[in-house]
Amino acid sequence: MSKVLKAKETVSPPVRKAASQALAGLRAGGALVVEGGRERVSLPRPVAQKVEAILTAYAEGQAPSVLAPDDELTTQEAADLLGLSRPTVVKMMDDGRLPFRKPGAHRRVRRADLMAYQAVLRRERRDALAALSKAGQAMERDAREQGSFDDEMI
Repeated sequence: MSKVLKAKETVSPPVRKAASQALAGLRAGGALVVEGGRERVSLPRPVAQKVEAILTAYAEGQAPSVLAPDDELTTQEAADLLGLSRPTVVKMMDDGRLPFRKPGAHRRVRRADLMAYQAVLRRERRDALAALSKAGQAMERDAREQGSFDDEMI
């Protein structure tokens, strides 16, 4: 499975405008026609979603990259994808939480490993949020039972 990354480089205004128009047409149920092409091709939904992600990136003015699972990312690319700082990603690598290889002086992480770690992070965040919510509800219930809580406190 490939992943679309939004690069920091920008695209020209004409390309951005064309991508926005194509995206709007696609979202309105229109067909995607390649310039100069005569045939219409039906895309399976998963492929169409990838094309939509690429068009969205171009419409936002960013040049996307499509990566395969075995592609390797730099620590900065990994940090951007995870929404973390580069030093945090380096620490996670050095702590053994994120597998990497070091050809020369630079760390590289496989996209597949990064996606697996991202799933773990999401699960941990979701579990922590659920536990926090449960604790808050228990505190509210206890406060109501003790009479030290009223609805104006919310």
